[in-house]
Amino acid sequence: MASDKKKNYSTVGLNSRQEVQDALASAGYQPSEQVTEAEAALKAQQSAAPGDYQSRYQDQIDRTLNDLNARRAFHYNYAQDPLYQQYAQAYTQNAHNASADAAAQAAALTGGYGSSYAASVAQQAYQQQIGALNQAIPTLYQLALDTYDSGGDALVSRLDQLNTQEKNAQAQYNAELSDYYSQLDRKGRAYNAAYEQDYGRYQDYLGRLDTLYGYYSNQEQQAIAKRQQTFNNVLSILGVIGDAVQLAITGTTGIGSLVGALANTGYNMYAKDRAYAAERADAAWGQQMQETQRQDSLAQQKYKNEQAERQYQDTLRQQEFNNNVTSEKLNIAKGEWALKQSKAAQSAQQAAANAGAKSAGGLGGSGSGSVLSSGGSTIVPYSAARLYRQGRSDTAIRSELLKEGYSNDEVANILKQLGS
Repeated sequence: MASDKKKNYSTVGLNSRQEVQDALASAGYQPSEQVTEAEAALKAQQSAAPGDYQSRYQDQIDRTLNDLNARRAFHYNYAQDPLYQQYAQAYTQNAHNASADAAAQAAALTGGYGSSYAASVAQQAYQQQIGALNQAIPTLYQLALDTYDSGGDALVSRLDQLNTQEKNAQAQYNAELSDYYSQLDRKGRAYNAAYEQDYGRYQDYLGRLDTLYGYYSNQEQQAIAKRQQTFNNVLSILGVIGDAVQLAITGTTGIGSLVGALANTGYNMYAKDRAYAAERADAAWGQQMQETQRQDSLAQQKYKNEQAERQYQDTLRQQEFNNNVTSEKLNIAKGEWALKQSKAAQSAQQAAANAGAKSAGGLGGSGSGSVLSSGGSTIVPYSAARLYRQGRSDTAIRSELLKEGYSNDEVANILKQLGS
């Protein structure tokens, strides 16, 4: 555990070989605070990896897509439409009233007696009202078609909205993932740089210890050599070099003690050199093991980073594939929906044409317009029927009809038919 921002790898104050040797004994590498902080930042980044992407919209997209695909082809039976039934009730009553009025007017012209002319006039008045009912059928078909189209179009709009939200969510996730790997790379490089700088200082420190140890060892050896030379000079002067061993054994002079001291000094230096060499070898071994472990850790982390990068790229490719599949499904569904709309429009157009022909036949080519001449009833226009289907108030319907040019009496008649 580091105690300083930068560990003090100083050799100041080491004034002997023993002090150098003691310094080496306690010179195991300990990361500095800068290194431990960089390592902690790297590990924190590694543990902050975003989880797998979880779509919040795909289920909604699938359900909406199924709803769109499940829409049946357009089918409308006006006889089952409550609005048509209201029309039918009103127009049938108008037809009976018009028939009775026409018959009465014809009888008055013939002196109060019934005749085939009166019956014919009554029948014609009746058919005019029923023909007006048939004229309402195209409006009802168009209203049903608009309802059918709006339902499908709403699903298409919902799909487009969900698909956009899904792509935005994916883009945000990808940005977060990209930022994570950028931060991971930056903090990894910062840790490696801090470690290499700090460990380089440690190795420089060991090198300086070696240099100092050699320096002090050389000084001691020079001192021993000097003492040895002095000793040899003394023996030469005394002329007792040949008897030096004997003198040392007998101890008759101080020369034996000097020889023993020189021998002990040489042995001690040898022993210290051996001890230093052993400690240096242990330190070198420790360095090697530590560096090996670090390289293994770096290799393992590199493998993990590369694996994570591959997973990241796989995730992007899978997302792209899923997006392409979804887009293809959406395009197919939209195409099928457009086909259904086209067929629905053709069906409504044909039904309207049939109703128009039926109305013309029923009226006998009288060319009746939107305001009926018999019975005083006004055909309910499409705009009023649409607003009524939407649940709009009578006030809103009245306002729209007045804008379209209908009179107050016509508006009142239309509202009465809608509410009947």
